[in-house]
Amino acid sequence: MFLVDSLDAKHSGFVSELYQTGVLSTEEKDIINAEVTSFSQNEKLLSMFSRKTTDQFHKFLDALDKTGQQHVRNHITGRQGLSITLLLWVFIALLSVKLNATVALI
Repeated sequence: MFLVDSLDAKHSGFVSELYQTGVLSTEEKDIINAEVTSFSQNEKLLSMFSRKTTDQFHKFLDALDKTGQQHVRNHITGRQGLSITLLLWVFIALLSVKLNATVALI
């Protein structure tokens, strides 16, 4: 999945940005940072977003910009002109499918 492979949660300061803006709690930040690989950090972070609000999703998109990951934001928002709420639900649905497939492999 594009987000798990492309997001840089480990080296970009993305997790810290989400924590500073109140999107992630201290516990969530620590759980993500405890993961060893970038891939596993990305998976953990994205799984947490299935429980976040639309406002937090907006902050997620803003944090992508602030941490130099505009290409990831552009991929998420696409060129279809979809509303941000619809994008959030599509994002969560795709994430659920990916996480369920990952769990099934384990």
